[in-house]
Amino acid sequence: MKRMKSIGRIAGVIGIGAAAYVFAKFQGSFVSWFIFYMLLPFVLYSILLYFYPLSDLKVERKMITGRLTREGSATIRLRITRRLPFPLLYTVITDRREHAGQERISQDIVLWGFKRQHEFSYTLTNIQRGEYVLKAMEIEIVDFFNWIKKRRVYVVRDSFLVYPKLTELYYRSASSSASEGEKASAYSLTKDAAMPSGVRDYAPGDRMSWIHWKSFARTNKLMTKEFDEQKSEQYTMLLDASSSPDFEEGLEFAASLLVSAKDQHAMLTLLIAGENPAQFPMIHSAESTQQALIYLAKMQPDETNQPVLPKLKVDQGSSLLVITGDLRLEFIQTILQLYPKPSSIVCFVTAAEVSEEVQTVIQQVKQLGVRVQIVSKATNSSALQEAVTS
Repeated sequence: MKRMKSIGRIAGVIGIGAAAYVFAKFQGSFVSWFIFYMLLPFVLYSILLYFYPLSDLKVERKMITGRLTREGSATIRLRITRRLPFPLLYTVITDRREHAGQERISQDIVLWGFKRQHEFSYTLTNIQRGEYVLKAMEIEIVDFFNWIKKRRVYVVRDSFLVYPKLTELYYRSASSSASEGEKASAYSLTKDAAMPSGVRDYAPGDRMSWIHWKSFARTNKLMTKEFDEQKSEQYTMLLDASSSPDFEEGLEFAASLLVSAKDQHAMLTLLIAGENPAQFPMIHSAESTQQALIYLAKMQPDETNQPVLPKLKVDQGSSLLVITGDLRLEFIQTILQLYPKPSSIVCFVTAAEVSEEVQTVIQQVKQLGVRVQIVSKATNSSALQEAVTS
């Protein structure tokens, strides 16, 4: 169909030129020949443009991104080069990208001329979390009067990831001897001990002071000291993937907890409750933390209000941190079937405003023995502190 349309266009251009020549030949007046010679350059250019090969154009895309977080910006630079210096007029360059199942475009319209190279840059501002896939570039060239139109799609695939925005979380334990106003890390869970209770394989992120040098000298393999206190410092975080107006804030709060745990060498297990439940057990190294952050960056909210819990059995000796943007009594009751220890459960509810209906559900959840903490943009950095010291 496109081929027939293209042939029809070039036939029309030739027909215009032929009609002008026949009119001038039979009319023979100055005006008729003037019209013919006026149309001739445009007709010849359109014919030459029809035969100009768009395969001569080579396209490149370069992304100046770095590590991106939500509400940041990304700059993308396009470069088109060619060998034949054929004069090009109106050239439309379109870059297509996809994010969260929706396609967006960025365009540049340029009078190319005889140049062999053209660069086009654009900046995406206030970008949202998720994976951006740039699939292809499209170049369209037209002549003076839009008689001939040529278009070609160049498959140049690139992608970049936008991570959740992280917040530094703090709390001051009730048993802490810190002075008033002093802040301790949200996960100041690992403390130095005088005598280790055992050794384990070294993992990236372990402190140098924990390395058991005697074992290394004997086996030539890096081993890390393990303390009794470290064994008990296990946390399980359950993120509700159900769609809600405050889903993004809940996911960012979970990501902040994850990074805080890694920075303080705490042992944390991440569970995702949704249509496709997922689990990241025993996160303690930089590599495992990065894998979990990538999953959180790509994750999209589920439309269901009845998320499926992962099948991983929660260690009864660990604390369970539940994060949700839509607190539901049925959801908490389902969690209690998996983890029947409500006194060790803290439910963080991300909500900009707490309605009377939500307040009623909070009271019902508290009656089950589960602690509830409201998290908002203004209080998310101190929400963990309040939950721990309450």
